[in-house]
Amino acid sequence: MALSTLGLLTVCSIPTVIGVAEAIDAQKKQNQQAKDRVKFKLTANFSHDGVSPPQQASVVFKDKKLYLNHPACPVDGYPFNGYYFGYPGPENYQGLVAPIADDPPMLNWIYADKETGLLRHGSRSETTGHIIGPWSWTEDEEWLTLEDVQYFVAVENDEGTWNLHYDKDGNLDEVLDCDVVDIDLHRELQLGVSSRYTK
Repeated sequence: MALSTLGLLTVCSIPTVIGVAEAIDAQKKQNQQAKDRVKFKLTANFSHDGVSPPQQASVVFKDKKLYLNHPACPVDGYPFNGYYFGYPGPENYQGLVAPIADDPPMLNWIYADKETGLLRHGSRSETTGHIIGPWSWTEDEEWLTLEDVQYFVAVENDEGTWNLHYDKDGNLDEVLDCDVVDIDLHRELQLGVSSRYTK
């Protein structure tokens, strides 16, 4: 008698266990989405000669490109303030979006040009065929990654400003006839929120 009661209790508890597991899974997904949607500014850390103490410059949008806005080479652009968002495509990548203007308010995708690695922003149709993700962060959640690596560089333009590039093959300094500097892109989370605490 006791044995059959135990069996009945076990069978009755299975739906409860499944329900709890599904609730936990749903909560994890919701927490991950909250973490992805935390807005962040981008600053680039770099040392021009690889020896001097690192400098810092904010990242801005201008002319469909991402620039460094540094006091020594200012760029009058729109400040980066983006967040991660699922890219609508078969790849199912985590994309990166950001507002690029206040009036009219406009949201663009961030992507790397497939030929040059130049970081650009544009509409969904403009990203077709280019490197659109996955965008993410390093294990310590401090630094931006693309395709799980931090291969970012700043490339100097003729007028002295600097564009951001994704140097997937690590050879832009050999290919381009201009200054190329390795950079790390730091995620400055808004309102002092750390994505570590949105778990």
